[in-house]
Amino acid sequence: MIQESASDLQKIKDDNFWVKLNHEKIEFLRNAIKPLFRTVSQIDFKAMRFQKDLLEASLAKLSDEKDKFETLKDGIAELIGELPLTSNIVAKEENIIRQSQTNNFWAKATDETFDELGEKLSPLMKLIDMDLINPGPAKFDLTDLIKTKEFVEFGPEHSAVSVSKYREMVEKLIMELTESNPVLQKLKEGKEITETEAEELAELLHDEHPHVTEALLKSVYNNRKAKFIQFIKHILGLEILESFPETVTKAFEQFIHSHTNLSSRQLDFLNLLKDFILVKESVQKRDLIESPFTVLHPDGIRGLFTTVEIGEILEMTERLAS
Repeated sequence: MIQESASDLQKIKDDNFWVKLNHEKIEFLRNAIKPLFRTVSQIDFKAMRFQKDLLEASLAKLSDEKDKFETLKDGIAELIGELPLTSNIVAKEENIIRQSQTNNFWAKATDETFDELGEKLSPLMKLIDMDLINPGPAKFDLTDLIKTKEFVEFGPEHSAVSVSKYREMVEKLIMELTESNPVLQKLKEGKEITETEAEELAELLHDEHPHVTEALLKSVYNNRKAKFIQFIKHILGLEILESFPETVTKAFEQFIHSHTNLSSRQLDFLNLLKDFILVKESVQKRDLIESPFTVLHPDGIRGLFTTVEIGEILEMTERLAS
């Protein structure tokens, strides 16, 4: 089609064509040129838009336009975060995708960083929302939906390392300090410490590299309920803390073990509920009569369990989410 219209395209390449547009020229553009744009329908506009956003962000950073850069980089990071890591082609770039979700990555970004993002991720942008274009069977797979924070940021400069590396750094720090710190020595000997001693220890660790805080310990050890000293005891080998997934899995195993007459569909519902809690870290009663639970029965939990069983399930989920 393009070759057949070569003469028409030649006309608009002439600068004189655009000097004075009249009705005849507009009709020519509408009837002869406009249809040619259909041939570029296969152009990856998502990749082009991503490249444009990267360029604008890099220019904003270069010009020290902080507010504009923050807005642009947040949008880019959010877009990158939507890439489906369950796709093999996307999974190959998992490292840079995970890094792009940290402030440290953007704080240290250079022209080479933006070039690398464009080169590696632009071709993948077309994969976002592919499930909406080609919907398959309804599914709720933990490996697809759970958002695992592979990197942790710490300290005033937002240094970023992998979760496993941060844990290694913290555990090494605690072991080294135990040789000289009287509070840690008391803990290791199984003695109780005062609230003041606990606060002094927390302040010391907060000021050390890698800036240990209770919030970070909750995150990297995946336990939202434990307190600061419990994590220290866990590191010293004095107390074993279960991770949130371990606690949830054990609770559901105990529930299933104590209800021996569950049907296969009821078991499917419980597995779905377990995965939902692991992803969301909480569940409301109304969630259980909405998607994805209505996939197994139109009435959700009400269609599969008795009133007594529903009460027991809700009691279990409340304990896990509290």
